Amino acid sequence: MYEVPKKFYQRLHHPRPRFKKNIENVLGYMSFAIVELDGQKKDIFKENISKAIKDYPGNANAALDTVSNWRTEITALFSMMKNYDDHVIATNLCKDLADTANLREFFLRFISTFQHPGGFLKNYKIKEIIDANIVFRPLLWLSNFLTSSITEENLYITDVEFCHCVLNDLRVTRDHEDVSLTIGRILTNREYKVAYDAKGDTKRYSQDILDYCVLAGLMLKDYEGKYFFREDAREFLTYFKDHAPLFTNYQKEQSLQEIGALRPLWIDFVNDSSKAVLLSFEKEISKKSHITSDALAFSTKQIGDEGEALTLAHEKIWLIKNGLPKLADLVSHMPTRFAVGYDVLSRELDATMRHIEVKTTVSQKNFTVNRIHLTPNEWSAAESHRDRYFIYRLQLSDESCSLWIIQDPVGLYKQDRIRMVPRNGADIFFDESCYTQVELLRTHE
Repeated sequence: MYEVPKKFYQRLHHPRPRFKKNIENVLGYMSFAIVELDGQKKDIFKENISKAIKDYPGNANAALDTVSNWRTEITALFSMMKNYDDHVIATNLCKDLADTANLREFFLRFISTFQHPGGFLKNYKIKEIIDANIVFRPLLWLSNFLTSSITEENLYITDVEFCHCVLNDLRVTRDHEDVSLTIGRILTNREYKVAYDAKGDTKRYSQDILDYCVLAGLMLKDYEGKYFFREDAREFLTYFKDHAPLFTNYQKEQSLQEIGALRPLWIDFVNDSSKAVLLSFEKEISKKSHITSDALAFSTKQIGDEGEALTLAHEKIWLIKNGLPKLADLVSHMPTRFAVGYDVLSRELDATMRHIEVKTTVSQKNFTVNRIHLTPNEWSAAESHRDRYFIYRLQLSDESCSLWIIQDPVGLYKQDRIRMVPRNGADIFFDESCYTQVELLRTHE
């Protein structure tokens, strides 16, 4: 069985959410809860966010320590809120998730700034890593792995390989040996079918990191447990290799108290640097006419464009199936620059207008649809068009494509059937009685 030589062994770990199996739904739910409480005093915020956690489906009888753990993990690991004076504020990472439900971008920003040492750890653990001279960015290593001379046949990694040959080996995390040397050990072990300690407790941290890469749309996992790079992620990872952000505020001479005082800066780093690297990548891609839009598969605009295209096709197919091809020809996409508050102008079977705002989420698993953010323009359009205004909630996952339709959200609000919270427009919350789930009609091209 393969073992890291003792002089090179140091195990790295991180907080593990107890809600990992349902992480997309939980973080989507919590982003809305946090922004709704944005700016409250610490003691009031703690009370209200604990209530929100207990209100999450299945948590009604959750123990106090479970609620506390959720709150701590969301704060420490995902940088979704920070203290400011005597108040708690929602970070931009949290607000962006609540506004767009773009889970792919959220996890991409998270994993882009994930590093050891990192502010998600307890102070004494951070100091241990600093004292060991470890500076390790998992996504940077994976980017170097992707762009190495390894053959396509061998261009994958397993959780145990990443655990024993990368994450827990000081030659990688401290000495930053050339990636070709690490690859050499991995390939030798494959050739001779060397076994690894594959117990869950041993490999769970490496598995977490690779799973976050899957959630970020960077990798795919097959039935054998091999993690492969997605084709549409290769351009970003190649760019990231030379632009990976690094938190440089930790120093060896710092005390535990001084390390703890850096936590607000860490949260700012995660929020600001992760956004900056995506924006700089998008800017770089815009200069390259030969690069397809697939390279921006994580971006809210790209996901939105895909959802709008699917909706446009759905409406045309629906009208044609009902014997109205001339009305289908009238279905049109509304350019963003017009700022009309909806994305698609369609028709009913009697030729009256149907104003459609499309909200698209891309997730790894099915995503619970019970909350949406509308911009001021969108809410204003909903007020103007009333029962002629529709929200098409499109959810695309590796498992399925689903479409939920909400008609007249303003009317539903006035009937007290949905809850609305004003926030740069409106956050609306609803249950299954407020929408109709329909089959997404698609061409077979």
